[in-house]
Amino acid sequence: MAELTRADPQSQTSMKILRDIPVSLTPEYVLDEQCRQQKVPARPALVAVAKEAVAMSQELVASAAVYDELLVQDVTGEQVALWTNGSGEAESRQLTVGPKADLLAPANRVMVAVYTIGPALERRAHELHAAGEALLAYMLDSVGVLALGAVGEALRSKVEAQASELGWGVSPALSPGSLVGWPLQGQRQVCALLPLEKIGVQLNKYCVLVPHKSVSMVIGLGPGYESNHVGSVCRYCSLANNCWRRRGDET
Repeated sequence: MAELTRADPQSQTSMKILRDIPVSLTPEYVLDEQCRQQKVPARPALVAVAKEAVAMSQELVASAAVYDELLVQDVTGEQVALWTNGSGEAESRQLTVGPKADLLAPANRVMVAVYTIGPALERRAHELHAAGEALLAYMLDSVGVLALGAVGEALRSKVEAQASELGWGVSPALSPGSLVGWPLQGQRQVCALLPLEKIGVQLNKYCVLVPHKSVSMVIGLGPGYESNHVGSVCRYCSLANNCWRRRGDET
């Protein structure tokens, strides 16, 4: 396959929507993750609650993602310029990524994505909490976080496979509000590149995605990257030393 270059804005791939992305969680995995994150041993009394939460989540998780692949025109300072052709003609759009924009400097193209597990699980967790079922509500919310992570992992694997076919590498997954210097307000620029309504996601006035268990991310692909694994940017986060969501590949 011929390499796409930054001088070829017409060589765009089409926007894609994925639904019912497989999410397979076990009670044991959920408890293991909680223990790892909180650095406490598992309590046998939690096993039954974890089983109930996982079983409940199977009817509540509605995984979906919308993504597009855009050519990188240029990376200058804190700005990343992308080619889009949503109107049928090539158009340059800017992402103000901040001081770590250089993470996308080796990219020939980027995947821009928003993914979600839908609103039902979070709604049910709130109902359980209001009904006095605080432990089950907490466990169900934890299952939701891990389910969302599994959806993101499916997208990262897709990028890794595509880059491998091209003989390219990949950047870490970058998200506004997670990457130092790229505030949450950056989601306006990211989300403007995608039809979020097609997967039932909105960006509210506070630049927060709704449903809340939704994530936006940008991943670079290009021959200049050395890694074939999409890592995280935890090492660049101000909460890196005490965040329970820190990925195991970022130490």
